[in-house]
Amino acid sequence: MDRRQALKNIGMGAGFLVATPTIMSLLQSCENEPEFNTVFIAKNEGHALRHIVDLIIPSDENMPGAVDVGVHSFIDSFWNAVIPEEQQEHVRIGFRKLGEKFRSTFDKELEKGDAEEYDQLLQEYLLADKDAQKGFQEEMGNFYIAFAQDPTVEPDVDASVYSLLSNIRGSAIWAWKNSEEIGENVLWYDPVPGQQRGCITSGEAGFEGKAMSL
Repeated sequence: MDRRQALKNIGMGAGFLVATPTIMSLLQSCENEPEFNTVFIAKNEGHALRHIVDLIIPSDENMPGAVDVGVHSFIDSFWNAVIPEEQQEHVRIGFRKLGEKFRSTFDKELEKGDAEEYDQLLQEYLLADKDAQKGFQEEMGNFYIAFAQDPTVEPDVDASVYSLLSNIRGSAIWAWKNSEEIGENVLWYDPVPGQQRGCITSGEAGFEGKAMSL
């Protein structure tokens, strides 16, 4: 089973965000955008974001990927319009540290990066062992506490990049699942839910193992 089928079946990331009218309107407005004009992050960071979400949920012949349904634009707009200023600053710091990591690893700027290079970073951080991920999380927890007292403090580069990529992954999966295209045509969609049928198989219920569209 590949990662696209896994997402389809088990519904990773469900509940990451509360589906408020503001958030859903942002998501719908970002679908079918022909060009990615960033509103919160810089253009070079948008190049990185687009590659990252495309690698997390790529398209294939049967299913549109994250970029196809405008997930990268939604995340950028969500950061701009919804999250508090302190969290916005954390995102900015995360991209700054991502840029530092990219330069030290590949000797180039974010806007020059290709899919293979971004995939290497995703594997390094999001597929790190549990102890490493726990260490990154603890580092960032300490940073958030220190940042609240002194906004000039800087986080550990690796911990910051891990935190940013984890943030993007969770947001990308949530937004992809809740887009109109995926919700109605890929996941199990019932426009009039509410019927109670107990003690039946998933096949009898009609969703054939798919996660339910929210």
